[in-house]
Amino acid sequence: MSRPAAGYAATVGRTVNWVLALATVPGAIAVVVFLYMQILGTAGCNKQPCPREGPGELGFTLIQYGAPAVAVVAVVLSFFTAKRRGGIVVPVVAWLLLIAAVAVLAFSFTPTG
Repeated sequence: MSRPAAGYAATVGRTVNWVLALATVPGAIAVVVFLYMQILGTAGCNKQPCPREGPGELGFTLIQYGAPAVAVVAVVLSFFTAKRRGGIVVPVVAWLLLIAAVAVLAFSFTPTG
């Protein structure tokens, strides 16, 4: 028995959606770990001033609590959007937000050493 092409494409689309949505959870964990690594990297600035020490308290707070929230929201919204045609947008936007958080962290610190 062969599946109709439209049914198979819908199943593949749903699977890709769920893989991307569920992968945001370890992605958010990685972002938070990277955040802490960047903070601990400023320990070398004791005797010398570091010109760029990150995005500030507001930026740290948004990344620290926002990354896990983005992952949870992506998974919850995928329950409602995974079967829809444009449902892939939810995990893609979540991944873009996580990548933006890493970019902010990577470019707002001056490496010490």
